[in-house]
Amino acid sequence: MISNMIASGVCKPLSMIISYIYVPIALDYLGVEKYGIWSTILTILSWISYLDIGIGNGLRNRLTESINKKDGQEKKLISSAYAFISVIMIVVIIIFSFAAGFIDWNRVLGVKDIDENLRLIFTTTMFFVAANFILSLCKNILYSLQKAADVSVMELMVQIINFIAVVVLKNFVSNNLFAMAIIYGLSMLSVNLVTSCILYKKERRMMPEFAAIDIGIGKELTSKGVQFFVIQICALILFTTDSIIISYLYGAANVTPYAIVNKMFHVVTGIYAALLSPIWGAVTKAKVEKNWLKVERMLYKMIILMIPFFIVIVLLASICKPISNWWLGKEIHYEYGLIIFGAVYCLLTIWCNTFSYFTNGMGQVRLPMMVAIVQAAVNLPLSLLFAIALNMHSTGILAGTVSSMVIPAVALPLYVRFILKKEKDRSGET
Repeated sequence: MISNMIASGVCKPLSMIISYIYVPIALDYLGVEKYGIWSTILTILSWISYLDIGIGNGLRNRLTESINKKDGQEKKLISSAYAFISVIMIVVIIIFSFAAGFIDWNRVLGVKDIDENLRLIFTTTMFFVAANFILSLCKNILYSLQKAADVSVMELMVQIINFIAVVVLKNFVSNNLFAMAIIYGLSMLSVNLVTSCILYKKERRMMPEFAAIDIGIGKELTSKGVQFFVIQICALILFTTDSIIISYLYGAANVTPYAIVNKMFHVVTGIYAALLSPIWGAVTKAKVEKNWLKVERMLYKMIILMIPFFIVIVLLASICKPISNWWLGKEIHYEYGLIIFGAVYCLLTIWCNTFSYFTNGMGQVRLPMMVAIVQAAVNLPLSLLFAIALNMHSTGILAGTVSSMVIPAVALPLYVRFILKKEKDRSGET
């Protein structure tokens, strides 16, 4: 696990450095309004990743257990997961393609006039996202094999391809959203295809086959993943609607400052997420071995690891504006309080994700699911209260999300402690 954390901790910063160099280039290429449109398009299409009914996460836990128990179910699990997700994505593509023709995308994105076909851009990007979603199942398999570092390498390669492609694109086509959509889709597609080929060449016993598809196992994965799915849908409401609401209420151009603040703090959450990624599989493995003391030690280490990240968040918030001006090469207007709430959002994300990984790894997601439902239910009313009633505009949308995150920030640590105490008492560990 330590080697995975180190490797991920190296690849993730490199990936993020490239992505941060990429942003001002993309912003300069598209302009403020089109960059805001592109950010909102990606947010909307990221919803597709929440439509697998939790099969990906269900596979991650079930496959980890199968590998450690050596029950020989790996091929059936993987083949069934691919089959079920493929069917879901085909249905999604059909429904989305039909619905796209009846949606006024200019109204949704808060733009009055644009020289591009937004429907075509949406549909093209959606096809790529759906195809990549199926292929990216290899990431769940890598996590189950305790190879989280390989996933970080994949993300690094996507960033490199994206960066090179946009730099080249600037010399041939100017201010073109459709070209950005093609680059975005092909970069992920190529990396997912190559990674899948390498993975199944090394792990032939896991190579999916049509004959290995098992409807019963597929239903089992779906059943195990339903609670993950509910949590994912709640996360969709919480974390991917802010930019859409801002775009709808205040225009696409106002999404850019919000997106830039998120991007600034993402350097912290991204690096921490890379270090956290091996924990899920390690907790599941320890659960199979009934080694709860090991789980407890991992939890304490991650809590200690959070401290320097919290310090960095505070420091970054204090110098966010000058760094932004230097980074982008231009001055962006940030509403009062936007950076402060961005920092608190970052801090709470790290805190909540840590305990979520432990509950997910232990397969104890019933209470987190209930917490997520409550959190999602109060998020939109709180965001509108801050934004409209208290006249905080874009900052209010983020303030509402931050306020709703207090619920899991309190509930999840208490739940993890409860589970560990119960399991240790049951197994006689001290």
